Amino acid sequence: MDMTPSPMTNTKSDMVRWQLRLRNRLLTCGITKSGAAGYSVVTVPHFNVRKGTVEIYQDLVSALQRHAAICSRLRAEGWSISSYTTS
Repeated sequence: MDMTPSPMTNTKSDMVRWQLRLRNRLLTCGITKSGAAGYSVVTVPHFNVRKGTVEIYQDLVSALQRHAAICSRLRAEGWSISSYTTS
């Protein structure tokens, strides 16, 4: 599979954003810098945005570990990475 960064607009506060697909469903999981509050791990299922979540972490390592755990669980459930961005 050819994995190239998505050409999506990437603001300075976006650090990592993965879009995953399961059949006809899309979900985005990413990390953004939340100013003085730290880092936000944001998960948004495009098929039901009301179920989106935001988790705040004080340090980047914790946010990256949470992002990895979420994406690992999704991959184990059959989701595949359709695009990603980094900054």
